[in-house]
Amino acid sequence: MNHDNDFEAELYDSWEFSDKELEQVNKIKHRLDKGEQVQFIARQSKHRPGGSFTTPDTIFVTNKRIIIRDPSLLGVRENIVSVSYDKITSIELERGIFSSKIIIRAPGFADEMEAISKKAAEQIVQYVKNSMDKIKIESQKESLELKESIADELLKLANLKEKGVLSDEEFLKMKKDLLNK
Repeated sequence: MNHDNDFEAELYDSWEFSDKELEQVNKIKHRLDKGEQVQFIARQSKHRPGGSFTTPDTIFVTNKRIIIRDPSLLGVRENIVSVSYDKITSIELERGIFSSKIIIRAPGFADEMEAISKKAAEQIVQYVKNSMDKIKIESQKESLELKESIADELLKLANLKEKGVLSDEEFLKMKKDLLNK
């Protein structure tokens, strides 16, 4: 078995994609990081309002980020944009009569993908929001751990000062250095 097949097995682990979806993933798989897996794929409709008859966009939702593939010139050229979940400030779903629109915002980035199937759009928005929440919780945990670590270090310094190991000047300098971290 060659390396490409191993990579494909990792990409599609436990996810059932159609042949058309696998064809789309193959167009971006060289851009995926090691361990990155495509979770959802949605393509703009060619026939619904807001869609693109000749070069529909495709949105790939991975376990790390959103990738948007925007082909042009009948697919000869393409623009690929990637936004990691920690950079996304908001993702919204607008439901239409025939399809939905996904609106993604991040610093220096805003995109609207229209003519996405309602079911796919709902799944994508929910998955991304959950991923954003997980990152936020992890970041808060890390921040709390850092604060606890700094508090522990300050207690140690205070004990050293009490015992006379550190002078007042040394204590204040080390305290200032810790708090500036």
